[in-house]
Amino acid sequence: MMEVSLNVKPPAGDAGAHARGWAVGAAPAMRWRPALVAMICVSVLGPWSAGRVAALEDPLTLESALAHAQSHPRVTASTTFTERLPRRQPLYLDCHGLAFEGEDRALDPDRNRPLLSLIEASDAQRLEIMTRFFDVMLADQSFATESEAMAVAYIQYDRAAVRGELGQVSPLRVLELEAIYQQILHRRTASEISQQLTRALLAQALGDPSDLPRNLLAHSVPPLPNPLPSLDAMLERALAAPKIGDRLAGLAESERDLLQMELRQQVLELSLRLRALDSAERNLRTESAWRDLKLDESRTLYEQEVTADLGYSMSQQTQTRMQGQRVAYCRVLAWAELNALMGRALLDGEVVGQ
Repeated sequence: MMEVSLNVKPPAGDAGAHARGWAVGAAPAMRWRPALVAMICVSVLGPWSAGRVAALEDPLTLESALAHAQSHPRVTASTTFTERLPRRQPLYLDCHGLAFEGEDRALDPDRNRPLLSLIEASDAQRLEIMTRFFDVMLADQSFATESEAMAVAYIQYDRAAVRGELGQVSPLRVLELEAIYQQILHRRTASEISQQLTRALLAQALGDPSDLPRNLLAHSVPPLPNPLPSLDAMLERALAAPKIGDRLAGLAESERDLLQMELRQQVLELSLRLRALDSAERNLRTESAWRDLKLDESRTLYEQEVTADLGYSMSQQTQTRMQGQRVAYCRVLAWAELNALMGRALLDGEVVGQ
């Protein structure tokens, strides 16, 4: 896989000048696709990369990142102690809410967390690394998306300001476009900060918070079993997993029943989440095709200076593509957790029972 690095750290100075730099040539520069950032490496570390004490692989692949799981302190620390230090929620991956159309995470903050008591500690850390790795990829994509939107918004505002001085555009319209530009500039700044935060969380998941990953190489989403194994087949495999067998051993009958019910519920919820995500994926494929056509139409009108909604069309298209990446990553994470419960390798796509 080819690795491409983009320096997306903005230079200090006038934000408008930076926006002009992003949109040199206006229309040609706006034809690049921020969604491609999900498939390339993005270099984002600036001043905060100082103090690196250990060199990670650069670019960092998901497979290489997962190799750090076994040596993480959480793997060898006691369960009693690690339970006092709950894992932080990801910034961009609310998989349950995404699958079930925006359910409020605040209603059940643990809904996205794996059932750690029933999977190996090393697999729990691998799931953490996968989540943090995907969160970084989405943060990079978000920053690229907002940078492109900022460039378009600034060009529209700048043109309106010039025409305003000639009396061709009202002061109200100029202020409206400036407010839109400032709003997008704020979102871009927040996305840039999120790049640092997601990398800090990934570094912690890898076991060295001082060594922030610089470039990430996108992971090809593996195909999942289609159709999914039956609930009974997955439960049978999970009950035969060493971790769950160890937990069941020596329990009273009522405790075994409770543990088995909890296991069944977790397997059921994950399989239902996968079904819901499959539906979301089909919906997003159709929406993405529509957004692509809408963007082509808006670009043509923009170049003819007939309309000024190109920025909105670009934003809608890239949001749809980013939502598609979220769905793809959440499908991988749900299947990986099912594999962990069944005592299988997390990225194993083989049908259960084979």
